[in-house]
Amino acid sequence: MRQADTDADKQATADGGAAQDTSADHEADDASGQATADRAGRSAVSLTGHVLQANWREQLASQTSVRERVTTWVDNHPAVGEVAGELRRGEVRTVFWLRPKARAEALWAQRPSRDRVRQVLFERRVLIAGVVIVAVFAAADSQIRDIASDRPLAPGEAQRVAIAYPPQLAPNPQSSTRLLAAIARGEKRREAAVVAAAARATLERAKAEAAAAASGEWQDWMGQRAPVVPGVMVPGSTPSGGGFSLPAKGAFTSGFGSRWGTMHRGIDIAAPIGSPIYAVADGTVVEAGPAQGFGLWVRIRHDDGTISIYGHMYDFFVSQGERVPAGMQIARIGNRGDSTGPHLHFEIVQNGQHVDPQAWLALHGLRLT
Repeated sequence: MRQADTDADKQATADGGAAQDTSADHEADDASGQATADRAGRSAVSLTGHVLQANWREQLASQTSVRERVTTWVDNHPAVGEVAGELRRGEVRTVFWLRPKARAEALWAQRPSRDRVRQVLFERRVLIAGVVIVAVFAAADSQIRDIASDRPLAPGEAQRVAIAYPPQLAPNPQSSTRLLAAIARGEKRREAAVVAAAARATLERAKAEAAAAASGEWQDWMGQRAPVVPGVMVPGSTPSGGGFSLPAKGAFTSGFGSRWGTMHRGIDIAAPIGSPIYAVADGTVVEAGPAQGFGLWVRIRHDDGTISIYGHMYDFFVSQGERVPAGMQIARIGNRGDSTGPHLHFEIVQNGQHVDPQAWLALHGLRLT
């Protein structure tokens, strides 16, 4: 009995010591963990919202060399290692012929059987029929444009024709509007050049003819003189030894007076372009050249003070200050200025007032037909 109590006491003492040891170990571990946590908390750094622990270097993945990574990859892919070994041994035929041939034979052996193909076609017959129908309709709507045919082309239709050598530069298509505009500009330039050349030639000829007329030389191109009618004088005027002449030969088309809402201060005598214009009486040229509305005009002051005006002329043969007799050709009928056709516009001014030229001619024994 005494021995049993002694054993029990020993056992209790041992259990108590072990318990104390275990409790001490737990307390030591807790203290160490708390110290580590405190140290980690104190060393933690926040950077852009991310917390870096104090032992962040230990958490990094271990750095391996390129050789080790290549060795690992080759170990994971044994076929690559086999090919590399065969190349090192010089077995080129095995790598580029026998090995691909074996792979192709293995794939050919894995091909589906005819029964399997027939089974798949039967199972997918609805889908295959739909695809075929869609393809047929799409082909029916399209046209093959690269095949030449003998049929006539429709308006606006183009057809490609194959050539031996394609062009090296792509063509630059131009619209018809640009081409027509370029043609119109070219025609205008050519027309302007022709008109300028004709104007220069006319001016030179007019200068030569005026010089000849001023010197008193009569030439064939001046034509025949208009008939001079001596006689009747305007009351109050001084006698003139040369008489009077019609200004032109032609059709009387418009008289003196109101016309189209305005005052027509002369008469119109229509004749072909180039028909002669004559001085109606002896006088002196006071102006010869361009005039607004008339194109070209000539004004002659006669010996009695009357002024005769000739307008819309094609050209003229007299110059300012030149003395001209009645019936001398001074110009040619034209269509310049505000004119609706080739004609001579003829005016008479007496004492600063426009008078009816037809009546003035009648007073001098001349009538227009």
